[in-house]
Amino acid sequence: MLFADIMMNHEEPEIVGLCKKLGKSCSFTKNADMSSLCELAYWLYIYDCKEEALKVCEHVNIEIPEKINYNVWDFIIWIWGLEAYIYNETGRKDDKNFRVAQMKKVWSTPKRNDETEEEAWRFCQKIMNRKTFESICNTANIEQASAVNDKKAENHYRLTALYSMIGYGVTGFYLNLENNKEKLSEKIKEYIMLLR
Repeated sequence: MLFADIMMNHEEPEIVGLCKKLGKSCSFTKNADMSSLCELAYWLYIYDCKEEALKVCEHVNIEIPEKINYNVWDFIIWIWGLEAYIYNETGRKDDKNFRVAQMKKVWSTPKRNDETEEEAWRFCQKIMNRKTFESICNTANIEQASAVNDKKAENHYRLTALYSMIGYGVTGFYLNLENNKEKLSEKIKEYIMLLR
């Protein structure tokens, strides 16, 4: 019902195609379905349909399993990050903080039997601190695609960069995004403008 309702309000091929696909299959355990759901949420946000984007994000209000399949959960994290970002924009600080805490809980889930939550979180923080502003923004990939005049690839890299720029940027956990908040905000606006 959610996807049919969204589809009725849109003509954009990205949104219509994703709604059709998700209307047939939307399993929270399938990589392809979560990838499509994530893409739909971000396209709705890009087209300034924040209420519909939020409905898609809130559709993924699910329990965190004991074992995390990151092939699926990376997309759920990005969806939850967009949800937290929209909550932040609309002044719903408690909802934002809850969602960010849930994201941290996913990242703190032990990957091995002998690992504690604290160890899993510390390991995750090391990875987060290695990410540069440029790598999160997909700068090199966009420049390479631009050099050969491949607009489709440029826009693909911009879209997937927004997943991390918005989804991770809202958490406060990524040092290089925190240290470049204004620059990040401008880059998000730039990518959205170019994708519309």
